[in-house]
Amino acid sequence: MRSGRGTLRALARRPPVGERTMSARASWVGAGVLLVLLTAFVSGVSTFVNVYAVAGTSSDAFVTVRNLAVAAALAPVALVATRTLRAPALRPVDWGRLVVIGLVGGAVPFLLFFHGLALAAAQGGATTAAFGYRTLFVFASVFAVVGLRERLHGRFLAAVALVLVGNVLLLGLTSAILTDGTAYVLGATVLWAAEYAISKRTLSDLPSATVALGRMGFGAAFLAGYLTLTTGWGTVATFSSTQWAWVGISAAFLAAFVASFYPGLKRVGVSDATAILALGFPVTWLLSVLVRGAAFTIVEAFGALAVVVGVGVAVGFTELRDAVRFVRARVRPDAAPV
Repeated sequence: MRSGRGTLRALARRPPVGERTMSARASWVGAGVLLVLLTAFVSGVSTFVNVYAVAGTSSDAFVTVRNLAVAAALAPVALVATRTLRAPALRPVDWGRLVVIGLVGGAVPFLLFFHGLALAAAQGGATTAAFGYRTLFVFASVFAVVGLRERLHGRFLAAVALVLVGNVLLLGLTSAILTDGTAYVLGATVLWAAEYAISKRTLSDLPSATVALGRMGFGAAFLAGYLTLTTGWGTVATFSSTQWAWVGISAAFLAAFVASFYPGLKRVGVSDATAILALGFPVTWLLSVLVRGAAFTIVEAFGALAVVVGVGVAVGFTELRDAVRFVRARVRPDAAPV
């Protein structure tokens, strides 16, 4: 008889029976691509919103209370998902992985990232630091190849060139200004890339809701401990009603990010998932033009186009087609199999 954990692994590899009007793999991967596309949109909007949310606030205090709110929101979702899937009890190794994911993905990089952006802005290197974060999919792909033995297509280098050049144009980066802030942001970027690879491995054994809660729950616990050691809770006590409103808005976007990304990551490779996340950068740029009134330039528009094309090259026609077919199968369930 197959063990409970073996059954869960089988479910992670095989979509439900009702989704087999198209091939099992195409349905599974197509759903994953769509979920990560949603995550990219959420990420792009969230990046734009956080510029206003964190302004004039201690980033340590803001990130801690926001991540605590996200963890609290995810807890009942994870509980329901675990019961629905009849997931077996967590083993010590599972708890260990979740703690690492929380530390490496849900705590330290958040502190480094916001500290780094503030330092870089003060030292005139904000654009360089922002570009450093936009290399995340490159680092994540390296971890995926080395740690997970993912195989990259020959077109991947072309995709890297398109996405990176596109971001240079989007940011208007003409010369690199390396600062301490840049190093902080790059450190956060590498940690998030490593966490995605660890999470991908863990997702083969655990439900995505459990991994998402592990990331945000243990991460929030580490952040709360850090804020206690640095006597930062006093700052939280002085938050105005406006600041609490921004905490709530930012928390909603972060919750949407993890709720869509980890189910998507369960279905597609790390390199594909993190490449798709790069679509968030053109979204942020477009919002800056439409909402904040930033100047629209042809150079930046070409940069956005290059990022979109680069992501398409990285992911490939087959997986994009799977996503389209998945949508068509849901819109027209009585259609002939594709």
